[in-house]
Amino acid sequence: METRTHESPIREALDLVHCLDCGGALNAALSCSACGRVYEEVEGVLQMIDPLSHRDAIAANFYDGPGWVKFRPWERMFLRCVGGEKQARLEILNHLPRQDSALVLEVGIGDGENVALLPKGWMLFGVDIARTQLIVCRNRFPFMSDRLIHAQAEKLPFGDQTFDAVYSIGGFNYFGDRAKSLREMRRVTKSTGIVVIADESPSLHHYTVGHWIGRPELTAWCLRRVGLDREFAAMAVENEFDVDRFGSEEWPNHARRKIWKRLGYCLVGKP
Repeated sequence: METRTHESPIREALDLVHCLDCGGALNAALSCSACGRVYEEVEGVLQMIDPLSHRDAIAANFYDGPGWVKFRPWERMFLRCVGGEKQARLEILNHLPRQDSALVLEVGIGDGENVALLPKGWMLFGVDIARTQLIVCRNRFPFMSDRLIHAQAEKLPFGDQTFDAVYSIGGFNYFGDRAKSLREMRRVTKSTGIVVIADESPSLHHYTVGHWIGRPELTAWCLRRVGLDREFAAMAVENEFDVDRFGSEEWPNHARRKIWKRLGYCLVGKP
């Protein structure tokens, strides 16, 4: 595994990123000009992430491991059932600004499924907690090489009011600290910009046989059969995220849009 800490080619990212500890700017050697913390570039991806725990650690292990590859066809099938893969994504992306040029951040960019659907004049940056997926995204879209960062939604390495729009599609249900993640996404968005968060309904597991008969372990077993590892399956079954309550408490001025034939949600609003 190639690691570089000096003379990094990541120029576009260096113009925007800030130290996680003190907010200082990074120099070409990937060290903070204020506190001296040194960051690394691993296989072309800038590493700006602290050790993960709880839901974030479980999710990163899943998406970095073989389970995601096995589960991916089921995700595609779900999107086809709710309108088609492209249309299901555009149902969310259409809430982003309608302008020819924009500086945009995708939180949880994964392997880059949304990249090709954005206007070509936009400059997109992406963060994710799964480094393997960032490398896949870079390989699929070489022009993203300078703009992919291994980072958490809860601790975005950017300055205040940096982006014209920030969005996240899929994964928010399992972010380690959803409230902090939302605050971070709003913080790095310009006051004139927009934030968009979308995911499947957290209550989908309520529609399984295991839930109906009071056997959550049966639901977890079914989820493991389609690719989720034991920890992620347990997290999914135990998830009782109340989207409406979260929105009203953490983001009073947002609007909620029903998507994916009412099997998903989309939160849209000014920061």
